[in-house]
Amino acid sequence: MAKKFEEKVSDLEKIISTLENGEVDLDESIKKYTEAMKLIKECDEELKNVEKNVNKLVAENGELEDFEVEN
Repeated sequence: MAKKFEEKVSDLEKIISTLENGEVDLDESIKKYTEAMKLIKECDEELKNVEKNVNKLVAENGELEDFEVEN
């Protein structure tokens, strides 16, 4: 089962804490860094998809249309 966005962010925070701690060897640091970059990419893709969906509104006729903020 795929992790939720919040779980990915939590995992990312744990990895960052571990790397900042400095108590892991180089090989483990590289492994953690690679895992973190994968999580960042997944979260970024999810956020872009959410942004795309939020920018669409259902019009009265049921069709999707772009949402634009008036200044």
